[in-house]
Amino acid sequence: MRKQQGATFLTWVAGVGVVIFVFLTATKMAPLYMEFYTVRSLVDHVAQESPGNISLQQIRRKIDDFMVVNSLDSFSTDDFKVIDVQGKNNVRALEIHYEVRKHWVANIDFLMNFQYSKELGAASDT
Repeated sequence: MRKQQGATFLTWVAGVGVVIFVFLTATKMAPLYMEFYTVRSLVDHVAQESPGNISLQQIRRKIDDFMVVNSLDSFSTDDFKVIDVQGKNNVRALEIHYEVRKHWVANIDFLMNFQYSKELGAASDT
């Protein structure tokens, strides 16, 4: 008599549950990371094009132009800060720090923190 081989019904249900869990998580989180990479590109672009002595108003105008072109409606120019870099004289950096709360399942939410900064006038990393 041959011994039965293969997965049981409960194993299949558990496997499908894991696949659904991973798919749900990926579909909820992927757009947030894509948005962050767009914001990161914005910071790199503005920092690269801006000399260290540029005014805050000019930086905000560049940020606003980039946000309009890339449809970043969930941000305002006030979310971006120009900070002094510690340990370096007369060096400033453009910084963004924001949190995103995304509904996941039932009453469970993701709270994701994103932070990125780049020195003004710095060359691109790529």
